[in-house]
Parts: sequence; C-alpha cells; structure tokens
Amino acid sequence: MQVCGRRPGCDRSMVSGAAGAWIRERTWTMVRRLRAAIDAFIDELSTYETERVFNPWAMNCEYVDVEVSFTVRRENLRAVLIACAEADEVDVWIGRDLGWRGGRRTGVALVDEASLDGYAQSIEVETLRKATVGPVMRERTATEIHLARSRVSRKLFFWNVFPFHPHESDKPQSNRMHTRRERNVGLDFLTSVLALIPVERVVTIGNDAAKALESVDMAYCTVRHPSYGGQKEFHRQIDSYYGLSHNGELQADLFGTVFSRLS
Repeated sequence: MQVCGRRPGCDRSMVSGAAGAWIRERTWTMVRRLRAAIDAFIDELSTYETERVFNPWAMNCEYVDVEVSFTVRRENLRAVLIACAEADEVDVWIGRDLGWRGGRRTGVALVDEASLDGYAQSIEVETLRKATVGPVMRERTATEIHLARSRVSRKLFFWNVFPFHPHESDKPQSNRMHTRRERNVGLDFLTSVLALIPVERVVTIGNDAAKALESVDMAYCTVRHPSYGGQKEFHRQIDSYYGLSHNGELQADLFGTVFSRLS
C-alpha cells in the first residue's frame, strides 16, 4: 500500500483540507437536522389547545402580554433547546406543570422572569427575553430551583410532566394540577423532548412529577418540592445527590447509588 507522503504529486495538506471540509459539512448537516427537529417540536407544542389550559408558545395573556409575547416565548424555548441539545450532556429536572408566575410568562419550565439572565448564562445562551409588560415577576418555586441550580456545575434542562399552564375556569392567573388525560399528552411531549437532548441524569421535583413518570421507562431520582415548607429538604437532597457542601459538610455524590438501584 502506498503512503500518501511518498506518492509523487500527493499533497498531505490538500488531503487533510478536504477531510476537514467534509467533517465540517457533515457536522453542519447534523446541526441543521437537529435544529429542524427542535423547530418541528416547538411547532407541535404550539398546536395544543384545550379548555382551562394556557399554551405560552401559541397564546397571549390579555393581562400582561403584547402581540409578540408568544413569539418571544417560542424564541426563548428554542434557544434553550438548541443550547442543551448541542451540549455534551445535560441533567434534566422535571416538575409538574407550568405556574402562572413562572413558565407561563417566560416559556421556559421552572424559570421565572427574575431567573432568565442567570439561567441563560448557565447554559451559555446569549439572552432569554422577558415576554410580558410590567414589573419582573418572581415565582417561589423558581427562586428555590435557581438557588440550587447555581450550586450545580452542570448544564440543566428544565421541563414539566404537563408542559403547559393548567388553570381554574375563568381564573387564568391561578394554578391547578393537570388531569390524567393532560398527563398522558404531557408524557408524549416529554418523550419527544428528551429524544432531542443528551440526557445524563433525571431529577423529578416533587412526588406528583415522580408518580407521573412511573409509567415511563426511565431511571430518575426524586427530591422534595421546594414549596410549602419543603425548601430545606429540597436543598439538602440536591446537595446530597450532587455531592455538594451542605451546612459546611461535604456530601457524597449519591447519583451512582440511586441510579444503580433504579436501573
């Protein structure tokens, strides 16, 4: 077999240059396909409509939104999905459903308006935009989630069992738990979104989310929901799972133990 460097007229730089161009083109083709899949997923999300549910990627709220608000939320979700899909690996934290103070306004699960900049920085997104008018709204759950997120040196993707905002009849600025039918719809979307990103580990936030995932073939661990007096336990469990310091004491990383038991 002839070696390229010994064959008359053969230029190594030309071969390596051609190979590099082929690799770049192949990589860009994969990126285009991935981004097309993300766009198709968001389009599918945007078609969902039912009573007592606000779809933040297709609807505007008459109280706090303007004409372009749902478009801004679509752009926010797209930016998050691209950043996480193109990462080497991400951990996924899954809640129950969107809250009216949080994801309903931002279009990003478990992210309120006060958390947009910090979350964008953590996943290396240039910006996530506020979609509403008026003052910045904080959500209690999102506040605790991002206090914990700031201690975890990994990219995190947030989602919900039911990815939309379920509310009481004629009370758009209220929260309710999703129904069984809505949960089944949500689990289909969950399966689709997880197929887009390189998932390393899954954490469910609260028992409602954990119970909903029992029918899904997936390993996960569960932490206490940070609302209704659960803040301290939530932070203690996150620190334990990630091997972080808690009250001055270094915790063992429990993910290996938990996932070996769940697998």
